[in-house]
Amino acid sequence: MLLLTGCGATRATPEQPATTSASASPSTDPAAKVRAWADAGGFDSLDTLSTSLGQVEKDSDPVDLTALQTSCAQLTADVEAIAQEDPMPDEKLAARWKLALDHLGKSASACTVGAASEDQASFDLMAAEMSIGTKHLDAVVKRITEISDAS
Repeated sequence: MLLLTGCGATRATPEQPATTSASASPSTDPAAKVRAWADAGGFDSLDTLSTSLGQVEKDSDPVDLTALQTSCAQLTADVEAIAQEDPMPDEKLAARWKLALDHLGKSASACTVGAASEDQASFDLMAAEMSIGTKHLDAVVKRITEISDAS
């Protein structure tokens, strides 16, 4: 599981979603644009994903099907909301970010189906997609952290 402690100050809520703004910095420096994106809500989005993934993990071991349905539905909602936010201003990072969100969304959907039907194939798909999604997410977090630490 990835660890994003200290990436941002608040978690998005349905009443107050995290927002980002790639235009927060007029600079043409790519690192400055990524820092601006992260500071303007990107870190909040990362924290939201971390919290949702942590809850799915908690509800998966030991398995609590009722709680897992709820946490997977929350992960789905978080991924969908984050996907609608301003795009990441770095092309390579944006591609990894999109892959992370796509795979985590597929994982959450498979989880929801598996928790509702106790279908092992859905749980297997959930695990596979989560593994791929978190690898992409970890790469994004690592690069953003490197950029932020360099400032």
